[in-house]
Amino acid sequence: MSKKQKLLLTVMVVGLGGALAGFGVFSAFSSTTSNPGNTFAAGTVSLSDNDGSSAMFATTKAKPGVNYDKCIKVTYAGTLDATVKLYVDSISADGSKVNVDIHKSTVAGQASDADCTGFVADGAAIYTGTLAAFGTAHSDWANGLAANPGAATKWAQNDALSYRLRLTVPDDNANQGASISAFELTWEAQNQ
Repeated sequence: MSKKQKLLLTVMVVGLGGALAGFGVFSAFSSTTSNPGNTFAAGTVSLSDNDGSSAMFATTKAKPGVNYDKCIKVTYAGTLDATVKLYVDSISADGSKVNVDIHKSTVAGQASDADCTGFVADGAAIYTGTLAAFGTAHSDWANGLAANPGAATKWAQNDALSYRLRLTVPDDNANQGASISAFELTWEAQNQ
C-alpha cells in the first residue's frame, strides 16, 4: 500500500470514529403522545310528516258551523337541536270566511289517523282566527308559528308533535260558496 493510500485509510478510520463519537454526543431522550381515532361530521336537520304526500283538506261541500278536523304528525330526526315553525303560503280572499283552530299534542301515537281519531290536545289552541289572518301573521319562517314538544325550547332528535287543524265556515249567509284555492302548510326546521 502506498503512503497516500495509508493516509487516506487513516483519515477514513478517524472520520468514521469521529462520526460514531458525534452520534453519541448528540443523542437525547425523547417521548411522544398521540390522540388517535379522530372523526368529524356535520350535524343534520331533518323533518318529516305522516301525510303520505296527500292534501289534508279536500272538502268541497263544507256546511256552516261544522268542524272539519284533520291531523298530521310531524317528526324531527335531525342530530342538531332545531326550531320548528309552521306557516302557510298566500291565502285567497275567501280565507277570511273560514276559521281555523290549531292544537298540538305530545301524547304518543297521536294523529296516526288523518281524521284525528283519539286526538287529545295538550291544552288551549296555539292559534285561533281566520285562515286569512293566519296566512298574514305566519307567511314564512321569520314569522312562522313555533310550537315545541312539552316545555322544550327547541326540538331534539326523535321529538314529534301531532297537530289538529280544525276548519269551520261560520254560520253566516255571506259565506255561501266561499272557496279557498290550493294553499300549502309548511313546517320548517332550522338549527340556530
